[in-house]
Amino acid sequence: MSTRFQIWMGLGLAGLGALGLVILLAVTGTGSVRDYVAEHYRLVSSVDGGRSREYGSPDPPSRVAEDITSGWRPAERLNDSYGYFLRYRDDYVVVTSDGAGGSLIFIDDEEEGYRHWYGHVGGYWGTYSSPSEENRGGGPGAGK
Repeated sequence: MSTRFQIWMGLGLAGLGALGLVILLAVTGTGSVRDYVAEHYRLVSSVDGGRSREYGSPDPPSRVAEDITSGWRPAERLNDSYGYFLRYRDDYVVVTSDGAGGSLIFIDDEEEGYRHWYGHVGGYWGTYSSPSEENRGGGPGAGK
């Protein structure tokens, strides 16, 4: 085989590999629960540079929670009289009633979500690690 043929063959195989990767990514999908909610629900507000967002839906909370969990399976789920709490790797999603038959959907990053929703999820979902938890005090056996 000539060197020219080997070069063209290598380029062809590399092109097929790249095409296969693009098709694989398109089929398996990418994104996050944040992307899913943003595509399917109406943005009401966004604070902290997008770390916390609020969306709205005319559907009742049970239907919205089911829709979100069927598209993105949460690591943990907790329901109480206030709403549906869904914990994902980096985000908390909370679905509550808007008081008029529809729903409000709150998305917070992990730290803000734990602080904001502690009254509902504290004692069930554990804590996040913050800088203050990394510096333990002295004393006998205290974090040593």
